[in-house]
Amino acid sequence: MSIGKAVIRPLKDALDDMPVHVRQLSEMFRRHGQKQNRNTSGVSDLDATDVPSPLQNGWKPDGWTPNDVLGAGKGGRPDPGDYLDGDYVRDHLDQFAEGATRFYRKGSLDDWGPGNNGTTYVFPTDQLQNVIDRSATPQDLANTLGLPENFFDGADVELRDFAPHELDGLRMPSGNEGGTDVDKWIPGGYLPSGIPEAVIDIPETSTGLKNGEFRPTNWPGSPRDFTFGAR
Repeated sequence: MSIGKAVIRPLKDALDDMPVHVRQLSEMFRRHGQKQNRNTSGVSDLDATDVPSPLQNGWKPDGWTPNDVLGAGKGGRPDPGDYLDGDYVRDHLDQFAEGATRFYRKGSLDDWGPGNNGTTYVFPTDQLQNVIDRSATPQDLANTLGLPENFFDGADVELRDFAPHELDGLRMPSGNEGGTDVDKWIPGGYLPSGIPEAVIDIPETSTGLKNGEFRPTNWPGSPRDFTFGAR
């Protein structure tokens, strides 16, 4: 027996014994995550550790599976509380206790305001800063955050920081929200790269040039200019 088979067989057997939700989540994270750009043959294909450990343990064992949630389609997906444990949800949202942040392209922000059909996705401010500090290139940062690879190329980009009191309606993403990437979204509150995400409500008055009055003073959050590599 080759060394490869000697290693892969036990891993395959272990994966077969895992709950169905862990196997399905593992496939989603592998399919959409950073490892898709690497050589994923062999042992990597059988490695379920791509799934953040809290999420492995936070999924309710009976009822909705990850494939069920995705299969329901945008607009028909269930409330995350239907398939995620209450303690898991609380612990996840506690990561946003110090505030939240997201990137905007300034042109889009000016045109439409900071929301998308009344909501927006956000990341914990401290964890997002850690990601920025660790990223070697703009493309690396964009990939980690699930943004188009050219997101930072030739465009004015702004960070917008939301203070804790501005996190109205902070909740787990259901996958029904405006701005959800239907090709990459994974149920459970994490990007494929393992960065936690949540959703907040944006007031109807937070409009831009193309959907109402341009009144940035109505927008929640504080702007922060961003240039890659600047500290």
